[in-house]
Amino acid sequence: MNPATHSMILVGYAATVAACAPRLIPAGGWAQRSPRLAMTLWHASAASVLLAVGLAGAICLAPLIRVVDAFVEVGPSAAGGRTAIVATGFLLPVLLSTRLAAIATRLKRTHGAERRRHLELLGVLGHHDPALGATVVPFPAAAAYCVAGSRQVVVTNTAVELLDSNQLTAVIAHERAHLSGRHHLATTWATVLAHAFPCVPVFRRIRPATAELVELLADDKAVRHGQADGLAGAIAVLGDAIPGVGLSAAGGQALARVERLLDPPPRIHAAISFGAATAAVAVISLPLLLAAHP
Repeated sequence: MNPATHSMILVGYAATVAACAPRLIPAGGWAQRSPRLAMTLWHASAASVLLAVGLAGAICLAPLIRVVDAFVEVGPSAAGGRTAIVATGFLLPVLLSTRLAAIATRLKRTHGAERRRHLELLGVLGHHDPALGATVVPFPAAAAYCVAGSRQVVVTNTAVELLDSNQLTAVIAHERAHLSGRHHLATTWATVLAHAFPCVPVFRRIRPATAELVELLADDKAVRHGQADGLAGAIAVLGDAIPGVGLSAAGGQALARVERLLDPPPRIHAAISFGAATAAVAVISLPLLLAAHP
């Protein structure tokens, strides 16, 4: 296969996945019944786009190097030409990775500074409640959240006053599920993609999709011990007035989450689960297979 055509096929594949994935991965239906599988599909699709574009740039090297071998005399000039061509061939993946690294570094620095300031503020204004296993802070609205990248669960004094013991237990279990699942890593990566390439549909949509799916994952873990009613009642009371350093128990689509907790959907059919898992593997494997095809 002509290397130029080879590269264009990979770029076309990346464009197809980038445009079609947000339409094919449902927001409801089986995604509500298996949020982990839906999350896997979203992030596999995003990774597939990045991989395909990177491989397309790398494939461009082969014909260019052969041109140098054929038309440039062996010597320092040929070595210099080869170096220039190698640099040109890797320009696309290098620009891609540089853009991602720059956005990730900036967000890490910003979020790290915000987290440190917020933890210092909690140390001054809040107090640890050993019975709850959380930090209680004075605030006029009922809210609960965890500080991403730490072990800190925070509830406001208003939430403590308004929620009963079952609801408080369920809310804190939800926040601990965020921390133990390290959900902030998935939401941060989705944010990096959305900031780096906002015009790419799959990268633009992966951010809100991930934010909603991690809430469902935390709900599922929190209610494994029969706290569904308590968590549903708490979500109805809590507000989403939290800083940008955490994940809130009232995040996502609150009404849909309450309905899901009170009337749990049936387990996903094995065929659908297998099909979605196969799709996730295929969407990652295809760029590698296309790149390896002669």
